[in-house]
Amino acid sequence: MRGRLTLFWILLAAAVGFGLFHVKYKVQALEDDLRTLNAAITDEQEQLHVLAAEWAHLNRPGRLEALAQRHLDLQPTGVRQIGTIETISFPAPPETLARQSEKAAR
Repeated sequence: MRGRLTLFWILLAAAVGFGLFHVKYKVQALEDDLRTLNAAITDEQEQLHVLAAEWAHLNRPGRLEALAQRHLDLQPTGVRQIGTIETISFPAPPETLARQSEKAAR
């Protein structure tokens, strides 16, 4: 009986040792994955900073104005291009549309 109990404890200690060994290497693999992901995130953040700086450089008002003058044929707005409020055609109010549909139905 004593031999079986000793064998049981030896096998249990071996199983626990193997389990700890397995968990240790699994944790190391996960830490490697985490390190890889953190490096990828850092690279992406650096690329975003570069793109933001490039965007700011390309959208400078002076640069855009020079490009517009070179490639677009824009002229200042003339007085005749500006209208008055009376020249705007507004849609008819709903009451008027209802009356018109009643007349058309008769």
